[in-house]
Amino acid sequence: MIGSEAVQARDDEAWHLGAARAAREAATGGSGAPGDSLDKVVIASSSVSGRVTRVGRNVLTVRDREGGLYELRLDRHSRGLRQGRQVSLRRIEEGTPVRAQFVLMGGRTVARDVQIRR
Repeated sequence: MIGSEAVQARDDEAWHLGAARAAREAATGGSGAPGDSLDKVVIASSSVSGRVTRVGRNVLTVRDREGGLYELRLDRHSRGLRQGRQVSLRRIEEGTPVRAQFVLMGGRTVARDVQIRR
């Protein structure tokens, strides 16, 4: 576990950079190279179940049952799955029920596996 002191951002950096630095140091035992990009360090991962409200070129928006909106960026590691088969995320229609796994990385919420539920 990372202590609360470790995740504090310095006064001159964004909060997610402090968290990424702490995560990298915890994963590497402090051996991460100082020049390594913190924008690619996964800070956290989670999932959301809900319905797609918007599909853009590089974004998928999901509304959960409580009404919360999750704007998930799409990158080359994002993939859509229907009954175990890979499908295009850009072809998902609004209203489609999904369960989306995502990571917080570089201050962005990025989709990983998006399972289509129908």
